[in-house]
Amino acid sequence: MAKKDDPNYEQIRAHVPRNLARRFKQYCLDEDIDYSEGLEEVLAFFFTALDGANKNPLKKPR
Repeated sequence: MAKKDDPNYEQIRAHVPRNLARRFKQYCLDEDIDYSEGLEEVLAFFFTALDGANKNPLKKPR
């Protein structure tokens, strides 16, 4: 079953700075993975780190 048809997956979109998008695309090329798999890896890594630190170092103060 394709991810788009799998009820356990959901599509997300975002606008990000061009340099960040290019870096992400290069990461996916270097790792020979598609963007979906790359984003899944990056998000899993981020939230694992966030849970360990119990704070978000990237969050801008209000």
